[in-house]
Amino acid sequence: MARGSERRKEETRERIISAACELFSKYGYHNTQVMDIVKIVGMSAGTFYNHFHDKKDLYRQLTLESLESLRINVKKMREPVDIWNPSARSQTLQEMFDAIFDYIDSNPQQFIMLLRGGFGVDEELDGNVWSYFLGFAEDAGEDVQRWMGEGVIEGIDPMFFGHACVGMCIQAIHSYLIEKRNTREEVIANLIKMVLAMFEAYLTEEGRRALEAGNIQTTL
Repeated sequence: MARGSERRKEETRERIISAACELFSKYGYHNTQVMDIVKIVGMSAGTFYNHFHDKKDLYRQLTLESLESLRINVKKMREPVDIWNPSARSQTLQEMFDAIFDYIDSNPQQFIMLLRGGFGVDEELDGNVWSYFLGFAEDAGEDVQRWMGEGVIEGIDPMFFGHACVGMCIQAIHSYLIEKRNTREEVIANLIKMVLAMFEAYLTEEGRRALEAGNIQTTL
Protein backbone atom coordinates (compact mmCIF):
# COMPACT_ATOMS: atom_id res chain seq x y z
CA MET A 1 0.00 0.00 0.00
CA ALA A 2 2.84 2.35 0.90
CA ARG A 3 4.60 1.59 -2.38
CA GLY A 4 1.43 2.45 -4.31
CA SER A 5 1.14 5.74 -2.45
CA GLU A 6 4.75 6.64 -3.21
CA ARG A 7 4.27 5.77 -6.85
CA ARG A 8 1.19 8.00 -7.12
CA LYS A 9 3.06 10.81 -5.39
CA GLU A 10 5.94 10.52 -7.87
CA GLU A 11 3.52 10.40 -10.81
CA THR A 12 1.83 13.57 -9.57
CA ARG A 13 5.20 15.29 -9.21
CA GLU A 14 6.14 14.30 -12.77
CA ARG A 15 2.84 15.68 -14.08
CA ILE A 16 3.51 18.99 -12.36
CA ILE A 17 7.03 19.12 -13.80
CA SER A 18 5.79 18.28 -17.30
CA ALA A 19 3.14 21.02 -17.19
CA ALA A 20 5.59 23.54 -15.78
CA CYS A 21 8.14 22.80 -18.52
CA GLU A 22 5.49 23.34 -21.17
CA LEU A 23 4.30 26.63 -19.69
CA PHE A 24 7.74 28.01 -18.78
CA SER A 25 9.09 27.31 -22.27
CA LYS A 26 6.01 28.76 -23.98
CA TYR A 27 5.24 31.81 -21.82
CA GLY A 28 8.33 32.30 -19.67
CA TYR A 29 8.83 32.06 -15.93
CA HIS A 30 7.28 35.40 -14.94
CA ASN A 31 4.17 34.94 -17.08
CA THR A 32 3.41 31.51 -15.64
CA GLN A 33 1.67 31.25 -12.27
CA VAL A 34 1.13 28.28 -9.98
CA MET A 35 -2.58 28.33 -10.79
CA ASP A 36 -1.77 27.98 -14.51
CA ILE A 37 0.20 24.84 -13.73
CA VAL A 38 -2.40 23.23 -11.48
CA LYS A 39 -5.13 24.02 -13.99
CA ILE A 40 -3.35 22.05 -16.71
CA VAL A 41 -2.62 19.16 -14.36
CA GLY A 42 -6.14 19.19 -12.94
CA MET A 43 -5.31 19.41 -9.26
CA SER A 44 -5.67 21.78 -6.33
CA ALA A 45 -3.07 24.35 -5.38
CA GLY A 46 -2.69 22.48 -2.10
CA THR A 47 -1.49 19.40 -3.96
CA PHE A 48 1.12 21.51 -5.75
CA TYR A 49 2.44 22.84 -2.44
CA ASN A 50 2.71 19.29 -1.11
CA HIS A 51 5.47 18.79 -3.68
CA PHE A 52 7.09 22.23 -4.03
CA HIS A 53 7.46 25.23 -1.73
CA ASP A 54 6.61 27.66 -4.51
CA LYS A 55 7.19 28.35 -8.19
CA LYS A 56 10.84 29.23 -7.61
CA ASP A 57 11.45 25.92 -5.84
CA LEU A 58 9.89 24.07 -8.79
CA TYR A 59 12.07 25.95 -11.27
CA ARG A 60 15.21 25.36 -9.21
CA GLN A 61 14.61 21.61 -8.98
CA LEU A 62 13.94 21.40 -12.70
CA THR A 63 17.17 23.11 -13.66
CA LEU A 64 19.43 21.53 -11.07
CA GLU A 65 18.27 17.96 -11.53
CA SER A 66 18.31 17.91 -15.33
CA LEU A 67 21.56 19.76 -15.93
CA GLU A 68 23.53 18.04 -13.18
CA SER A 69 22.57 14.59 -14.45
CA LEU A 70 23.50 15.49 -18.03
CA ARG A 71 26.77 17.09 -16.97
CA ILE A 72 27.86 14.02 -14.99
CA ASN A 73 27.07 11.66 -17.87
CA VAL A 74 28.92 13.78 -20.43
CA LYS A 75 31.97 14.14 -18.20
CA LYS A 76 32.19 10.39 -17.63
CA MET A 77 32.20 9.75 -21.37
CA ARG A 78 35.44 11.69 -21.77
CA GLU A 79 37.33 10.00 -18.96
CA PRO A 80 38.49 6.85 -20.80
CA VAL A 81 39.27 8.51 -24.16
CA ASP A 82 42.62 7.72 -25.79
CA ILE A 83 43.37 11.34 -26.60
CA TRP A 84 46.37 10.43 -28.81
CA ASN A 85 44.13 8.43 -31.12
CA PRO A 86 42.22 10.56 -33.70
CA SER A 87 39.60 7.85 -34.20
CA ALA A 88 39.05 7.61 -30.45
CA ARG A 89 38.62 11.39 -30.25
CA SER A 90 35.97 11.32 -32.96
CA GLN A 91 34.19 8.33 -31.44
CA THR A 92 34.08 9.91 -27.99
CA LEU A 93 32.64 13.14 -29.41
CA GLN A 94 30.02 11.13 -31.33
CA GLU A 95 28.95 9.28 -28.19
CA MET A 96 28.95 12.48 -26.15
CA PHE A 97 26.80 14.44 -28.62
CA ASP A 98 24.48 11.45 -29.06
CA ALA A 99 23.88 11.50 -25.30
CA ILE A 100 23.31 15.27 -25.30
CA PHE A 101 20.85 15.11 -28.17
CA ASP A 102 19.08 12.12 -26.65
CA TYR A 103 18.40 14.44 -23.72
CA ILE A 104 17.46 17.34 -26.01
CA ASP A 105 15.08 15.25 -28.12
CA SER A 106 13.46 13.75 -25.02
CA ASN A 107 13.12 17.12 -23.23
CA PRO A 108 12.88 19.86 -25.88
CA GLN A 109 10.56 22.09 -23.87
CA GLN A 110 12.70 21.73 -20.77
CA PHE A 111 15.86 22.77 -22.57
CA ILE A 112 14.15 25.75 -24.21
CA MET A 113 12.96 26.70 -20.75
CA LEU A 114 16.52 26.49 -19.45
CA LEU A 115 17.89 28.63 -22.27
CA ARG A 116 15.18 31.26 -22.11
CA GLY A 117 14.34 31.07 -18.44
CA GLY A 118 17.91 31.61 -17.35
CA PHE A 119 17.63 35.30 -18.17
CA GLY A 120 15.73 37.61 -15.88
CA VAL A 121 14.06 35.07 -13.58
CA ASP A 122 15.90 36.45 -10.61
CA GLU A 123 19.54 36.80 -9.66
CA GLU A 124 19.69 33.56 -7.65
CA LEU A 125 18.02 31.36 -10.26
CA ASP A 126 19.89 32.94 -13.15
CA GLY A 127 23.07 32.04 -11.31
CA ASN A 128 21.93 28.45 -10.77
CA VAL A 129 21.18 27.84 -14.45
CA TRP A 130 24.26 29.48 -15.87
CA SER A 131 26.55 28.06 -13.22
CA TYR A 132 25.75 24.65 -14.68
CA PHE A 133 26.59 25.76 -18.21
CA LEU A 134 29.76 27.16 -16.67
CA GLY A 135 30.31 23.73 -15.14
CA PHE A 136 30.23 22.11 -18.58
CA ALA A 137 32.85 24.63 -19.77
CA GLU A 138 35.06 24.05 -16.72
CA ASP A 139 34.87 20.28 -17.15
CA ALA A 140 36.05 20.65 -20.76
CA GLY A 141 38.74 23.09 -19.66
CA GLU A 142 40.05 20.63 -17.07
CA ASP A 143 40.27 17.96 -19.77
CA VAL A 144 42.22 20.31 -22.02
CA GLN A 145 44.55 21.16 -19.15
CA ARG A 146 45.20 17.45 -18.60
CA TRP A 147 45.84 16.85 -22.30
CA MET A 148 48.30 19.73 -22.32
CA GLY A 149 50.11 18.02 -19.46
CA GLU A 150 50.23 14.83 -21.51
CA GLY A 151 51.87 16.71 -24.38
CA VAL A 152 49.09 16.31 -26.95
CA ILE A 153 48.28 20.02 -27.35
CA GLU A 154 49.93 23.31 -26.42
CA GLY A 155 49.53 27.08 -26.57
CA ILE A 156 45.86 27.29 -25.57
CA ASP A 157 43.90 28.74 -22.67
CA PRO A 158 42.02 25.66 -21.38
CA MET A 159 39.07 27.52 -19.88
CA PHE A 160 38.65 29.72 -22.93
CA PHE A 161 38.53 26.58 -25.05
CA GLY A 162 35.87 25.13 -22.75
CA HIS A 163 33.74 28.27 -22.90
CA ALA A 164 34.07 28.46 -26.69
CA CYS A 165 32.95 24.84 -27.15
CA VAL A 166 30.00 25.13 -24.78
CA GLY A 167 28.86 28.46 -26.22
CA MET A 168 29.00 27.05 -29.74
CA CYS A 169 27.01 23.98 -28.68
CA ILE A 170 24.32 25.99 -26.88
CA GLN A 171 23.78 28.19 -29.94
CA ALA A 172 23.66 25.18 -32.24
CA ILE A 173 21.14 23.41 -29.99
CA HIS A 174 18.95 26.51 -29.79
CA SER A 175 18.96 26.76 -33.60
CA TYR A 176 18.17 23.05 -33.86
CA LEU A 177 15.16 23.36 -31.55
CA ILE A 178 13.76 26.68 -32.76
CA GLU A 179 14.75 27.20 -36.39
CA LYS A 180 14.91 23.50 -37.32
CA ARG A 181 17.17 24.18 -40.30
CA ASN A 182 19.30 21.08 -39.77
CA THR A 183 18.67 17.52 -38.74
CA ARG A 184 20.11 16.08 -35.56
CA GLU A 185 22.68 14.14 -37.59
CA GLU A 186 23.77 17.27 -39.46
CA VAL A 187 24.14 19.30 -36.28
CA ILE A 188 26.17 16.59 -34.53
CA ALA A 189 28.41 16.01 -37.55
CA ASN A 190 29.21 19.70 -37.84
CA LEU A 191 29.82 20.12 -34.11
CA ILE A 192 32.25 17.19 -34.14
CA LYS A 193 34.17 18.66 -37.08
CA MET A 194 34.33 22.08 -35.46
CA VAL A 195 35.45 20.82 -32.05
CA LEU A 196 38.10 18.60 -33.65
CA ALA A 197 39.33 21.48 -35.82
CA MET A 198 39.68 23.68 -32.74
CA PHE A 199 41.48 20.93 -30.85
CA GLU A 200 43.80 19.99 -33.70
CA ALA A 201 44.82 23.60 -34.26
CA TYR A 202 46.79 23.34 -31.00
CA LEU A 203 48.39 19.92 -31.47
CA THR A 204 52.05 19.52 -30.55
CA GLU A 205 54.44 18.09 -33.15
CA GLU A 206 54.04 14.71 -31.51
CA GLY A 207 50.28 15.14 -31.54
CA ARG A 208 50.36 15.97 -35.25
CA ARG A 209 52.38 12.87 -36.00
CA ALA A 210 49.79 10.82 -34.11
CA LEU A 211 47.04 12.51 -36.13
CA GLU A 212 48.77 11.79 -39.43
CA ALA A 213 49.39 8.18 -38.46
CA GLY A 214 45.76 7.85 -37.43
CA ASN A 215 44.52 9.36 -40.69
CA ILE A 216 46.71 6.98 -42.70
CA GLN A 217 45.38 4.02 -40.76
CA THR A 218 41.82 5.24 -41.27
CA THR A 219 42.41 5.65 -44.99
CA LEU A 220 43.90 2.19 -45.26
